[in-house]
Amino acid sequence: MNQIFVGDAFFAKSAAASTGDVPVGLIVTLVLIAVVAIVIAVAVYKIRNGIRHISRTMFGTDSFAQGINNQKRTMSETPRSLQAMTSLCLPRIQRDFPEFDYDDYRQKTETVLRSYMNSIEEKNPSLLYGECSNALKDSVSGIITDLDSRGYTQNFNDVVIHRTEISRYTKDGATARIVFVSSVGSYTYTTDAVGNVVYGEKNMKTQSVYETELVYVQNVDMVANGSEGLGINCSNCGAPIKNLGQKFCEYCGTGITEINIRAWKFSSVREQTTTTRPY
Repeated sequence: MNQIFVGDAFFAKSAAASTGDVPVGLIVTLVLIAVVAIVIAVAVYKIRNGIRHISRTMFGTDSFAQGINNQKRTMSETPRSLQAMTSLCLPRIQRDFPEFDYDDYRQKTETVLRSYMNSIEEKNPSLLYGECSNALKDSVSGIITDLDSRGYTQNFNDVVIHRTEISRYTKDGATARIVFVSSVGSYTYTTDAVGNVVYGEKNMKTQSVYETELVYVQNVDMVANGSEGLGINCSNCGAPIKNLGQKFCEYCGTGITEINIRAWKFSSVREQTTTTRPY
């Protein structure tokens, strides 16, 4: 009987051990892991649903990435808006320069833009439009030199100029400046020596705004860096002629004949952008 009792106690103790601390701890651990996994799964599910909701609201598609790509594609096809001040600036320009032909210079501005891009792409400053200043030619030459030093080529394909307007008109002494802005779409990208794209996207259009400055001075290349133009004086009394386009001396009334080296010249082209090209 004692042996049986001892045996029963042994088996009871073993059973307690097998169903006691170790299994319960393991079960608790597994339960905790399962709870954490469920919480994570629920959180992921809610986040995904939230992203889908945001994507549907913003882009009309369940895929946020696809929505961003669609938005990017739409923006690449949408012309940039312009800060157009033509209606305010043009009357002032025509008051100072009655012979100024806005439509003619708007077309010339677009010709300058195309020649600017073509000159850089072909790495040939001589392709610039004839009414460009030496300062603009030097600027293009500098860009070409920088491209060559890096082994790069700048590409402007399928250029479309959507619209051109006057943005600013200023006068300073013997100098007048008109800034045209143009909304331009093109496939603009930079390639290295083996043709790999290092900047921009070959298959995505770029919509940009370019500023083209037109300057009226006695010699545009003498004021390329913002210095004042050469002044002129009345041939009768010697008084300074302060206003561009002035036909009579305001002191003695003598008629003024403008010096024939005065001319409109395109002095600069600049792209409005917040990014920096790699050249």
